[in-house]
Amino acid sequence: MTDTIQTPAATATDEASEAVQAEEFLYLAPAEIIIGTNVRTDLRADHKEFRKSIKERGVLEAVTVYRNEDGQHVLLRGQRRTVTAAEVGTPTGLLPARVVPQPADADRIGDQMVENIHRAGMREAEIVAGVEQLALLGVSAAQIAKRTSIDRPTVNAALVVTKADQSRNRLDSGDLTLEEAAIFAEFEHDPEAVERLENAKRWRRSLAHEAQRLRDEAAEREADAAEVERLRAEGLPILSAEEVAEADEVLRIERLGTEDGESLPEEEWPNVPGARVQVVKEWVYPEDEDDEEHEDDEPAEPYQQYVPVWVVTDLDASGLRRRGGGSSSTASADEGGESEEEAEARREERRRVIANNKAWASAETVRREWLATFVARKTAPKGAEALICEAVVTGHHSLSKAMDHRHPMLFTLLGIDVPTGYYGAGYEECHKIATKASTPKAAAMTTLAAIVAAWEATTGKHSWRNPTAWDARVLGALVEWGYQPSEVERILLGEEPQPSTETDGDDNAGEASDSAA
Repeated sequence: MTDTIQTPAATATDEASEAVQAEEFLYLAPAEIIIGTNVRTDLRADHKEFRKSIKERGVLEAVTVYRNEDGQHVLLRGQRRTVTAAEVGTPTGLLPARVVPQPADADRIGDQMVENIHRAGMREAEIVAGVEQLALLGVSAAQIAKRTSIDRPTVNAALVVTKADQSRNRLDSGDLTLEEAAIFAEFEHDPEAVERLENAKRWRRSLAHEAQRLRDEAAEREADAAEVERLRAEGLPILSAEEVAEADEVLRIERLGTEDGESLPEEEWPNVPGARVQVVKEWVYPEDEDDEEHEDDEPAEPYQQYVPVWVVTDLDASGLRRRGGGSSSTASADEGGESEEEAEARREERRRVIANNKAWASAETVRREWLATFVARKTAPKGAEALICEAVVTGHHSLSKAMDHRHPMLFTLLGIDVPTGYYGAGYEECHKIATKASTPKAAAMTTLAAIVAAWEATTGKHSWRNPTAWDARVLGALVEWGYQPSEVERILLGEEPQPSTETDGDDNAGEASDSAA
């Protein structure tokens, strides 16, 4: 099928009218076009979004062809569009084509080289501008992604940047990539957060990890403030976070005593002069009530819960005394003769544990988001075969456990809902994933995904404290394949984290919390 529109290529003078040839604009079936010789050999026609765009919206820019001696249409320019259209089809089954006179070989080669060498993709700033214009017209993010064949994360990042002038200006100047600009835009209202992001960028640390830590810290502050307000509404004399930070000391009444050295009954704590309540977090260590049934399970992760603690900030005014000696801090007194150096070392270790536990929780969010994209790959990266072989032949515990429980983490990373329960998914659900991998490359990638997901399922806050050789093996492979680990994750690789300039909790908050997190 061919539709023809003829237009004059130029207005000829009477003397040169014989030399003027008419150009035609046709709609041709892609399969009917002969692919001529082209200097471009790498078509990259397997690009997912490009193929999707051709299939849904057709070829938007006309290809260029000429007629050979047999009247067949031979392609000059637009090889990638034509090949892809022939493979995936177009809404009409046709593509637009401009018919020109057959060029000399030298002209053809030169034109093709110029077209490909000097072709440049859209700058990220231009993508942001285009996305913004579509959004202003009321087009949703999902529709923008569909119309432009730009992946949804890029569209979302562009929309974030359009609302942040400083970050957008830095994107326009080339100081930030679109991904970086979207992160800075999220925190543009917070100078301290921006400073931390700047430091991370300066020291080539992962902005994604730093941003997640900022989000988690903000969520924690919000939850802390909500608990303070809840207890305050119940009539308790709550110390705010600012008051705790400004106090010289915050001492638990339960650790103090009367002048006679006796402990004060709990019902009398509210009557102590200057007594207040501090909201603290204490660690809870779940105990498995059925150890025999779940003997192969990883130990349950400890968690924190809010606890209101009666305290005093002015020991002399309270009329109470420290029990067990004259140490200047409750912690030191409780340890019974602990030196100040030992007490400070213990407090420093406590701060390190708390900080690394928080950092690990934030890193887990970033890592699993990255893994969700990684396991969706069509082909396995270089070096995957060795990791697969090692995991399968050695029967690594993490893989054996995942197989026993029907790969719950793999389903999670793939975004597939599975039945809940001790054994997770059933055989049929797992069989669907396996049979979907119908080519050798896909099968290798699916197997790799299962191995990586199995390892991820066994990680937790215990991982940075007791890293194993398999932790280093798998995480090292992920780093080779593009993952940028956080500082706390680098401990698994045998690297000591660089000292942080940030404050991860204060002594007063730690005073009331268990340090063995």
